[in-house]
Amino acid sequence: MQNKQYGACSPFGEWERRHGGKEYRGIRTRQYTYVKDLEGPWLLYDNDKDPYQLNNLVGNKDYAAIRNKLDALLAKMLKDRNDQFLSGSEYIAKWGYTVNANGTVEYTD
Repeated sequence: MQNKQYGACSPFGEWERRHGGKEYRGIRTRQYTYVKDLEGPWLLYDNDKDPYQLNNLVGNKDYAAIRNKLDALLAKMLKDRNDQFLSGSEYIAKWGYTVNANGTVEYTD
């Protein structure tokens, strides 16, 4: 199977798109966990108040300033690491990987 057949794949893991898998990057501070996907902010948790991360605060206007601060911090970290945060299909094409029927790069020893 060739790479171009899987424009919407989760190339490096078992969490397939059909089960909600997607590209993401995140950051964890002492108090907060913040995650964004390719569409923007996805998850924000206050780990002190919600240690089991049951209450996603990403859309809560009371946490907008915190979300923006964490987003800027994550952007800086990605830039410092030269992480372009591309889609899975772009990494597959860039590195010439072959994917299986699930759109996942097979694990090898």
